[in-house]
Amino acid sequence: MRPGVQLSAVWVSIQLASVASAMTKSTCDIVRFKWVKSQNGDALCATAPSPTVAVSMKTKEECGHECSHNSVTCAAGFNYKHDETLCELFANPPTTLQVQQSCEYYAVCACVTYVYILLEILLK
Repeated sequence: MRPGVQLSAVWVSIQLASVASAMTKSTCDIVRFKWVKSQNGDALCATAPSPTVAVSMKTKEECGHECSHNSVTCAAGFNYKHDETLCELFANPPTTLQVQQSCEYYAVCACVTYVYILLEILLK
């Protein structure tokens, strides 16, 4: 085996260890959400368990922003209740989803920070 190849393998192992270490952090710079709907296309609302935190928010975009910066209290997703301008953050995935007027549940589907960390480490 050539010395350069062996050195590359060591470098990749170190880089992967750095990525694994970074992935244990609990914050995300960008979080992607998936709007959860019924088979009929109706918006669903998480009804159980109770939300971890409820905060007054003017828009669902503000609610998503709040969720993305509170990854411990919002690890699973959030409800946005339009009529109450209420943002409910969920640390755990809901066990019950129901159709409710003026309520939409958005599930966390990806944390993009880790992709950026991986690219940043590999491009150094």
